Amino acid sequence: MTRSLGGWFLCAALLLRAQGVVAQLGELQIGLAASYGTAEPYGPGAGLVLGVATGRIAYAGLRWTYHTGATTAGVTTRTQAFAVDLGVVIPVGALEVVPEVSLGAMRFAQHAGSARAHKVEFLAAPGVAVEVHVARVALIPELQYSLAGDPELTQPVPHRGLVASMRLVIPIEVGRIRR
Repeated sequence: MTRSLGGWFLCAALLLRAQGVVAQLGELQIGLAASYGTAEPYGPGAGLVLGVATGRIAYAGLRWTYHTGATTAGVTTRTQAFAVDLGVVIPVGALEVVPEVSLGAMRFAQHAGSARAHKVEFLAAPGVAVEVHVARVALIPELQYSLAGDPELTQPVPHRGLVASMRLVIPIEVGRIRR
């Protein structure tokens, strides 16, 4: 009897405390990205991100990343990625897990002395990101597997590999649904 009476009191307290439902319509994200790729032409990198999370259900964004690459046998190889990010937002407690894919173009550039070559290839990079809100910013660690086409440059380069990144974005609330 005491147990069910306690449940009723809890239910009544919650009902009296309940207020109007307010849900976020969306969030614009503007920020920076730092990354590191395991394949030679990637290496350390940095870039810019711009995206929108609609209703905390889906994410779509744009990204540009420049990777400093590596020098092997006097030939320096670097990359730039220009991509559209598409993902599904899955709330998990205070975090948001986003399985995603980046689709776009990867520009490979090589130079050795005065000789230069570049090639643009299709890029597909499936991955997962986790969004954590800290104060007025969001930290978004991300892991992707970059699947770029073979650039067929003078000196062959690996064109696939893991890319880990950390995005630091300023989330700007787009609107709320009020009841």
